[in-house]
Amino acid sequence: MADLQMTFGKVNIINKDMIKIKYSIVLLAIAFSIQAQDSSRFTIPIKNWNMQIVGLDVFYPTYLADPLAVRFEVSSQSVKYGEIDYQDGINNGEGYNGKLCITGGMRVSLFKFSPKSNPNIGIEAELGMVLPVYMRGGNHDFMANDGIYHYSLTAKPKEWLVFRFSKHHICTHRGDEFTWGGVKSPIDFDPNIMTLYVRDDFYLSSAFRPLYFLKNKQWDILQVYADYIFFYPGVDFMGRRQNKPDAHAYNAFQMGAELEYYFPKQHFGGVYAAYNVSAYKTNSYSPNYSFVAGYIFPQDLYKKRLRVGFQYYDGRSLFNEFYNHKEKFMAFSVAMDL
Repeated sequence: MADLQMTFGKVNIINKDMIKIKYSIVLLAIAFSIQAQDSSRFTIPIKNWNMQIVGLDVFYPTYLADPLAVRFEVSSQSVKYGEIDYQDGINNGEGYNGKLCITGGMRVSLFKFSPKSNPNIGIEAELGMVLPVYMRGGNHDFMANDGIYHYSLTAKPKEWLVFRFSKHHICTHRGDEFTWGGVKSPIDFDPNIMTLYVRDDFYLSSAFRPLYFLKNKQWDILQVYADYIFFYPGVDFMGRRQNKPDAHAYNAFQMGAELEYYFPKQHFGGVYAAYNVSAYKTNSYSPNYSFVAGYIFPQDLYKKRLRVGFQYYDGRSLFNEFYNHKEKFMAFSVAMDL
């Protein structure tokens, strides 16, 4: 009877996971349909201001080196070290298989108020989501799927300065390798425990372009940013805020810098390099490092860009279920920032 109950429990959890995945796919389809529309048709003049309803251009930038930022991306990751080896056989003298991560995301401007004299400043309400799907390198077995959703209010008083207050919901789900096959790993984890990791964090964010004052668009190539992340137990109109199993770990920090240099000939695009570091109280503020570099185009800081490049990551597992455990990898990726 106990085995039967465990089996039904697993099936029930997988069914819930599939419902969430299907729901997220529907949201992505809606985002594509919105993207196909001309957002200028949704602009309403209000005296000296314009109110835009539903659009895909947002004020707050997507961090290039943040591994959990909202983007569309395919990342082939060569694992150099991992405390989660998901049946790679590393404990038997074999190597790592690596991972393939396919990430789908969207960011939608729900409404935006901008002065008619400058559409690049104003205030905005935004909805965003990203769904990293992790698969084993080689056979592409599904290992994990994270859901990261945010609701935010952004203020951009200057073209070189922007602030954002947001709530992020982060939940994670194990795939075939963890749910059914167990985990061959030196860490202490019981795959039969079906408690899924959930966080509901608030973010205070700011981004600043210090070279804007050179008054030369070609040399406005640097952006710096910082996030203060905190958890406060309770309930709001978006639901009950959860943080399991570390209900005491309230704080996290993130900061970074980004360089984007575009060639004089517009159609040549440009190059980029970005660095991101974060630290969470859940693992005693051990730093997590991410560095990316490569080629980027087209030449527009505020639109969608395609990037081809390399990433180096060393920090907490990007499978949020295993947030206390380290991994290190190098990756080749193709990404579109939103």
